[in-house]
Amino acid sequence: MYYDNNHKLDGMQKGSRGSYYNRQKEVRTPKVDLFETDNSYYLRISLPGVKKENLEVFINEHGLLEIKGKVVTYIPDNAQKIILQEIYQGPFHRKVKIPTKIDKQNVDFSYNNGILEVYLN
Repeated sequence: MYYDNNHKLDGMQKGSRGSYYNRQKEVRTPKVDLFETDNSYYLRISLPGVKKENLEVFINEHGLLEIKGKVVTYIPDNAQKIILQEIYQGPFHRKVKIPTKIDKQNVDFSYNNGILEVYLN
């Protein structure tokens, strides 16, 4: 059986270059948990590293709940060179269809410790 290690390495290099160079164009889609209660909906989204001032939550013109913002990380001042940088930084955007019409006046949310909770009554 023939195994071409060089071909595998070439693919890994291309993949790593692609992910590095495409990182600035990438927009992530955060995962969502949506629950129905007796008379409302509850949505929970994990947004680690997102500051509240970099977060937008609203009902758009199509009645979808939209969550968008950006993750901003920093490079330490005394860092001389980046060896590895895997933590995502950049924009994210998510639209969620709620099974019923949403009254914009009855939307509450809280954001603590990287967890966004949205209450739709």
